[in-house]
Amino acid sequence: DVSVVIIIQNDIMMRRLRLLLSLFITLTWFLVDAASSNGSPSSSRAFYRPHDYDIVNEEVLYEGWRKVIRRTVQSPKLTKHIDFDVIDQTHSTGGAVIIFAWNSTSKSATIIREYMPGCHRVLGGLAAGLVEEKHATEEDAARYELEEECHLAGGTWYRLIDDGVSVPMDKYVQTEIVPYLVVDPHHVPNPRPIDDEEDIEIVTDVSAEEIMQMVKKGDMNLVGGWGALLALVKLRELGEIQ
Repeated sequence: DVSVVIIIQNDIMMRRLRLLLSLFITLTWFLVDAASSNGSPSSSRAFYRPHDYDIVNEEVLYEGWRKVIRRTVQSPKLTKHIDFDVIDQTHSTGGAVIIFAWNSTSKSATIIREYMPGCHRVLGGLAAGLVEEKHATEEDAARYELEEECHLAGGTWYRLIDDGVSVPMDKYVQTEIVPYLVVDPHHVPNPRPIDDEEDIEIVTDVSAEEIMQMVKKGDMNLVGGWGALLALVKLRELGEIQ
């Protein structure tokens, strides 16, 4: 019967197509994985892309709480040396940390609100601070800052970027940041004191929806919003939010 033969031929063709599609998907994932492995060395503190820019001179122009460095670079692509003014921390070379605190019972975050002198505004934000010599690790610094600024400690900690990686804060800033999420920290009745120049208001019971609105409306600076968005992604992975 001709119709039976056609049905059999169609079935064979569909099986071949499924096999080819399966092989294609497998090959694609293999290539993506290989490219990712070759492109992100785990020994680097941040992703490093080879370039031909060389630093030929550095001069500290100003030094207070921050310092301004005049950095002179050269490259075969440039017809002359180029000067950049770069900002660095005076009292730390270990980078910085930022922490998003989450309560799994109330499904809400604890954030801070403080005066930010750069934009001359009071904005919402996350607990954050520098990694200093007194800190054994980046996570140790994060735990210090969480206690000082949010009066919280303990909980389950998640590093929100790859191990061994830190992220540059800005094009003209040397400081690199590691963001954390902590779930279910407990209240500390007698926390470590905050720094003299800090005036911080602790804000509790902030929902994920309110966090998103703060980011969209500009009620967080760029680093705080970035850390908050990474935390929300992780909370979805954990099933804490939809």
